[in-house]
Amino acid sequence: MLQSQRTETIVRQRYAAGATERAEKLCCPVHYDAEYLKVIPQEVIERDYGCGDPSRYLREGEVILDLGSGAGKICFIAAQIVGLKGKVIGIDMTDEMLEVARRNAPIVAERIGFANVEFRKGRIQDLALDLEVLDGQLQNHPITSAASFLAADELAEELRVKHPLVASDSVDVVVSNCVLNLVEPKSKRELFDEILNRNGSYSKKSFASLKKADAV
Repeated sequence: MLQSQRTETIVRQRYAAGATERAEKLCCPVHYDAEYLKVIPQEVIERDYGCGDPSRYLREGEVILDLGSGAGKICFIAAQIVGLKGKVIGIDMTDEMLEVARRNAPIVAERIGFANVEFRKGRIQDLALDLEVLDGQLQNHPITSAASFLAADELAEELRVKHPLVASDSVDVVVSNCVLNLVEPKSKRELFDEILNRNGSYSKKSFASLKKADAV
């Protein structure tokens, strides 16, 4: 348990730093369709650390869930493919990455003529818990004792049921760029269950990434 938490903390710190200054060692260069990149701000492109392009598996009108969406490049590419009738949801746990993605989302929306991308804060192995909603609740009811800790745990479970980050059976396709490999091995089955519960189909790139992670 402690090792899992330590790994998650390290991942968050590395990507938080990568959101403010480009980190070459986090990047796995991939060639993307230049037409899709034209509308994406340079800041987003420079802060992208993905390892694949799932665009060929996406279709117009679909609801896409991007796990570990970072600065949002894949989401902004997907937005152009699924179009006005589709929707793209990016999930990330790093505040700094979410800030970059959310700040640039209106710019992309203006350039493509519609807004169909939303970025939410959460852990990819716990797609039911909206961390921003939980943060808001804890500001009003801070943890100061064992009793308040237990109450916070109960609150988190209640939020998972009543206000899920991503509702069950609400997604057509789940994509991800390498961050699946950063989930602790013990949490990978939980991650699979979370994805399947959203009724999403894997892009081949996502599935390949998961298989690679299992082998590490």
